[in-house]
Parts: sequence; C-alpha cells; structure tokens
Amino acid sequence: MRALVVVHPVPKDIKKVIDIRADDYIIGVDQAVLALYKQRIKIDLAVGDFDSLKNPHMLTQLNTVRLKPEKDMTDSYQALVEAKKKGVDEIIMIGGFGGNRIEHFIAHLILFDTFDNLIMINEYSKIYLISEGSYPMSFEGYVSLFAYPNAEITLKGFKYPLNHYELKTYDPLCISNQIKKDAQIDVHQGKVLVILSKQD
Repeated sequence: MRALVVVHPVPKDIKKVIDIRADDYIIGVDQAVLALYKQRIKIDLAVGDFDSLKNPHMLTQLNTVRLKPEKDMTDSYQALVEAKKKGVDEIIMIGGFGGNRIEHFIAHLILFDTFDNLIMINEYSKIYLISEGSYPMSFEGYVSLFAYPNAEITLKGFKYPLNHYELKTYDPLCISNQIKKDAQIDVHQGKVLVILSKQD
C-alpha cells in the first residue's frame, strides 16, 4: 500500500501526475483538501491547522488530525508521520513545489532527513534520495544531484560523467546533467538527492 500525501501547491490534474490505485491511502494537507475535493479524489485523512482553508465545513465528513497553529512541526511533517503509522510501503508527496511560500519547499527537502524513502512529485519534477549502491537511469530531461550532506559518486552514460567525485554540501557541479546512453549513478559513500526535471 502507498500513502499519497497531497500538499499545496497542488498539481492542476493529479491523475495526470500519478496513477491512483484503489488501495492508496490519500492524505490531504491543509488547503490541499479543497484541491482534492475539486478534482474528485477521495480523502482518507485530512491533516493541518487549516488556517488557510476557506471553507472548514468540508472537514466535517472527514477523518481529521487537527493541529494547533502554534506548533513545532509543519503540517506536511505531521502528515508524513500519520502516513508512516499506516505501515505503508511507499510515501509519495504530491505537490509542495514553489508557490508564494518558498520556505515551505525548503522545509520539504529537509524531510528526507527523517523520511528517507519519501518521493516528491509534481507536473514537472520528481525528487528522491539514494544511498550507497548502483542505480541504472533512464530519463529524458535534466538530472540534478545534490549531496545529502556529503557523498562520493561516479556517473556513467551521462553528458558530463564523473569518476569517484567527492560531492559536498552546497556543491552545484551536478546540476542539469543529461543522460546519453546506459546511464548509471554509483554512490560509493553517503547519500544523494536526485532531482529529475522535464525539459522545457
């Protein structure tokens, strides 16, 4: 079973971003509840302080975890905690990229420190974390890698290959690479945040 955690800003058509399965456990975070209603997607749980939800009456028929506005965690963090409680095999965060509150996106990236099996997706990008091992890659678009926080990597089959490169925190060298043929990422040490972005 998967948990789909839907976060503002929400893709205009979630069903084009991901194929929703009958057994997916879907969590709407704060104002994303309204977007799920509008797209006629079931909501198994609503999580948030709902301070940005214009019509709180829609919560009356939902299972809800209501948070206080003054809290030590974000709504998204608590939603992932609730997802983990369900014992799901995979947690996918849908949305949460961009918007007017860019600090929330940065907070979402930090979530990988606690939820290392998390996948984040929207209409344009996919973000996930990889640890030591070999990862064959097939993707038409841009592949960006960032140390999380430090790593040693080898890139094969890329436009810009690397051999046992020490990728450090805040090193932008591995941004916007592209796959040529039979690509593979080898992580010799550490962890790497992978960002796949569609070409313009």
